[in-house]
Amino acid sequence: MMKKGIFYIPCYPKETKLDKIVNEIKSSVIFCDKHNFKEAYFGEHLADKYEKITSSLNMISAISLLTKRIKLSSLTTNITFYNPSVLASHIALVDNLCKGRLNLGIGSGSNISDVESVNLIDQDNRGKMVEILSIIMKLFKSKNLVNLKTKNFKVSTIKKGNKNLGLGFYNPLYKSRNNLEIVIPALNPDSRNVKNAAIKKWTIVISNFCTQDVVRNHVENYISNSPLARKDALKKIKLARFIFVTSDKKNIKKLFKPSSPHMGVLKTIYSKLKHYNRLDCFGNYKELSLNHLAQKLFIYGNQKEVTQKIRNFKKEFGEVDTIVYTHVPTVKNQEFNNSLKLFSKCN
Repeated sequence: MMKKGIFYIPCYPKETKLDKIVNEIKSSVIFCDKHNFKEAYFGEHLADKYEKITSSLNMISAISLLTKRIKLSSLTTNITFYNPSVLASHIALVDNLCKGRLNLGIGSGSNISDVESVNLIDQDNRGKMVEILSIIMKLFKSKNLVNLKTKNFKVSTIKKGNKNLGLGFYNPLYKSRNNLEIVIPALNPDSRNVKNAAIKKWTIVISNFCTQDVVRNHVENYISNSPLARKDALKKIKLARFIFVTSDKKNIKKLFKPSSPHMGVLKTIYSKLKHYNRLDCFGNYKELSLNHLAQKLFIYGNQKEVTQKIRNFKKEFGEVDTIVYTHVPTVKNQEFNNSLKLFSKCN
């Protein structure tokens, strides 16, 4: 049976109110939890009119109380934006709220305007990301007062902490677990993030904006750098896709019209990637029109056709662990809104 996930970028028309976005996501995740989706991923941006969710951890906290089984992952928590002491305490709380269902996606800010807003432009943010992760993992496991110092950070409670009063002690993850899954997004080819994730046995989620040649690049990059056997390395790879499942072939033409939610998301993100000169995720097809690019990126058809296309993907790239459905906004055309329900029944 196909392992399924869902990714909430989420990307909406800029006039959409934040409370509507939150309510749509909430309803969608509850549905996925009830229909055996394995995991849900949540994006975040600090200041973005099209992508208004500002904290993936806050979303996971809220969703954790409404779901029972589905794993909840940030994609990503921009950990360089936080002091590691604050971040560790927040993550431990979230993991306890969702009873160990948290997967931690880490990043350093894909929107450069967000990076600017926290005064981190022209800094070694990738290096700091790894540095901060190392600190927070130590804080989760700490049982005494701490005194940690790295190149850029110091976290200490030894001067003012008090063992008898319990001051200066960090909460552990749920049931003191030590198997927190670390997740990295994969976008442009020949990614250092993918290489580092493979070496460290972290999970990667290949972006729904990656064309097939770039997907192949990520898979090969991960497997060639992983100490795991190929079969086990593939279990660490998730593949996000734009997916549209319909029972009526007439709706396929509507998928590629500018008014479709899939084209709306593609247009918005393409424009941002072009602005930041990051179109390499589209590989050999970055010069195509949006419509032709969509033909390369979208998986569409009835349940049987979509299932077969996903099987073909796995034949080409290997048995990647999970197919991640990319969420798009609710629209007036119910055929688009019904796609997720139909996909939930694909095997």
